Amino acid sequence: MNTQKNILRKLIICIILIGFVFNQSQAQMLQLENENSFLTVFGSSNLHGWKVDANTQNGLIRFNNLESCQIESLSVSVLSESLEGVKPGITESASIALKSNKYKTILFTLVEVKSITDKGNGVFELQTIGDLVIAGTKKSVPLNFDVTIGDYKVKLEGKVKLKMTDFNITPPTGMLGVVEAKDDIFLKFETNFTEIKVL
Repeated sequence: MNTQKNILRKLIICIILIGFVFNQSQAQMLQLENENSFLTVFGSSNLHGWKVDANTQNGLIRFNNLESCQIESLSVSVLSESLEGVKPGITESASIALKSNKYKTILFTLVEVKSITDKGNGVFELQTIGDLVIAGTKKSVPLNFDVTIGDYKVKLEGKVKLKMTDFNITPPTGMLGVVEAKDDIFLKFETNFTEIKVL
């Protein structure tokens, strides 16, 4: 009888250990590939449109379950001083508006995944809420994006409309006030992550 109890106890322990190992294998962390990721800020003014591109990004995404796109955490940072326009004046205006000498990074941190829609072939549509920090001001923003899951790769694609004044940013001006930027801006991104080993 004791032998049977010992065998049963060992069997239960084995099942628990297998479950633990399985759960650990499901959790996966991936790191942002800066050279393959793109983020562009589009804006307009009373005279013409403008844009700046981010040259330096960092980030991590962690999944509880990769196959079903169950995201545990996500954070992406952009070096403020890496935002570059097609003309030096645009780059300088963006840097001044963002106070990049004081606030070095723009940071997005995922707070909640509200819904996940499986679109098939490894593509999921997510509706999320996150904290966005720009020029030292944090604001909760809704962000919808598509997630494409491949072999050891994950791609996030989306866009979001923001107002500069929501982050206490004064829309920049140029040419002694002749050019005045409008408040609305659009962020469009394609962010690629690759798998890393978790110790």
